[in-house]
Amino acid sequence: MKNTDVHVDILGFNPYSDKIQVFVHIVTPDMARHILNHLNKDNRKMIRSQVNKIAKSIRVDGWMEDGQPLTFNKEGNITEAQHRLEAIIMEDVEVPMVIVLGVDTGCFTKCAPAKPRRAEDEIQRKDKSATPSEVSTLRQLLVRRQGDKLSIQNAIEQWNHWRLTVREGRKLVDNFFTEVDDYNPWERTFAAWASLMVSIGQEDVAETFLSFLQAEVLEDESPCRLTNDFRKFFEQHSTYMSAAGRTEFIYKLLCVAGDRLMKKPNGDIGLDLTLDKLDHDKLNKRGCYRKFLENPDNLPEVIPADY
Repeated sequence: MKNTDVHVDILGFNPYSDKIQVFVHIVTPDMARHILNHLNKDNRKMIRSQVNKIAKSIRVDGWMEDGQPLTFNKEGNITEAQHRLEAIIMEDVEVPMVIVLGVDTGCFTKCAPAKPRRAEDEIQRKDKSATPSEVSTLRQLLVRRQGDKLSIQNAIEQWNHWRLTVREGRKLVDNFFTEVDDYNPWERTFAAWASLMVSIGQEDVAETFLSFLQAEVLEDESPCRLTNDFRKFFEQHSTYMSAAGRTEFIYKLLCVAGDRLMKKPNGDIGLDLTLDKLDHDKLNKRGCYRKFLENPDNLPEVIPADY
């Protein structure tokens, strides 16, 4: 469909151009539908989950004027913003968009792609002091809470909420991993657990356990029964687990170890575990594991009524 008069009548501009043109234009749902139906013949496959994310963002935060353009190549086909156009239709909104005409047809193939923006980038944009290890700890902490995962949309809010806690947790494990490398693959998991212990006021328990475990690894004589059991239980049962399985396994062991040490601060207490006791439903009944969960009772989200 290359009847430019029809396009101009519906869009208010001619999408075909041999040179770059840039302007701002109000895009309506009807215009978005026309573009997707007739001027989207040279684009990647549309991903419905991405459309849903944009639509949700529009509902929650409104249309964000982020400067990202709707681009048309020299043949009149769009090269960027198809997901935003679909979301405009879904949400039935009229929005201002930056329009760029005359984009080279080979730009997808020949141009180096932009670096994907990540939650880490968003946090470090606002807080230059945030380190990669702190952000990775935050990400792991949220995974362990089994609530919202770290995303660009919630990165700043979650960082502001957890920043001090994460930094205290990192201090605890950084001291530990300076001396001990046996658990290096699970450093982020240890850091998330330590941070969560800080969040419930049990940083002393976390620090004590890590000091006991350090002695368990580095010294000839075991400092206490708890860390001896911890180390043996992990080595005995984790050998044939997947990497993800070992990570989940050691996190649950850390939660149980925290519970035990709160009962007996000198560590003279057995781990008293069998594999079946590490099931989520059983751990969710009490103790640190339950306290760390965002929604341990799996209650439905309460949506405030409109006033």
